[in-house]
Amino acid sequence: MQLKSYLLPLLSVASTLTATPIASPDKASLESRSAAGCFEITQFRNSGSPHSISATVSFDVVDRSTNAAATCRAILSIQPSIVTTQFPTYCNDTTVAFGFQYNPPFPGYWLSIAHIYNNNNTVDAGAVWAGRDIRRYDNPSGNPNGDYDYLNYPAEFSVAYNRHVQQLPISTAAAPVPTP
Repeated sequence: MQLKSYLLPLLSVASTLTATPIASPDKASLESRSAAGCFEITQFRNSGSPHSISATVSFDVVDRSTNAAATCRAILSIQPSIVTTQFPTYCNDTTVAFGFQYNPPFPGYWLSIAHIYNNNNTVDAGAVWAGRDIRRYDNPSGNPNGDYDYLNYPAEFSVAYNRHVQQLPISTAAAPVPTP
C-alpha cells in the first residue's frame, strides 16, 4: 500500500511530461518546441460556385514572426461542393503548403498548414478543426444552377503552430583518407 501511495503520484507527474529524444552526436536531430507562433488566416472560403460544378478552398496566410505570406487555393470539379485536398498542396509561395481533409474518426474537416524555411531545416506546422457545418446557398432567382454548398466557418482565424528545427551535427573530424 505504501509503494502504491508513492507510485501513483509519480506516474501522474510522469504522464504530464514530454519525452525528449536524445540523438547521438554523429546524427542529425530534430528539436520540437511548444507553440512558436500563429498563422493568421484571412479570406477563408470553401464552397461551390454558382452555375458551376467547380468548388474552391482558398485563403491567405501570414506568419508575422517569419514574414511569410502566401495565397493558398485548390479548385476541383466535384459534387458535393466542399473541396478536400491532400497535404502538401503548395501555395503561391512554395515554402508554404496546406491540406484540407475530412477525417471520419474526428468527424469534420481539418486544415493543416506548414511553412518550411532556413535551408529546409525549420518547419512551422499546425492544424485546426474547421468543423462540419455544411450549408446550402439558395439562389434567390430560383435557378437551381445558382445553388451551392459551403462550409460555414469564419473567414478570419489563426492556427497555432509548433516549430521543428533540424540541427545538423558539426563535424570536427578530418575527412577520412582513402587507403590504396
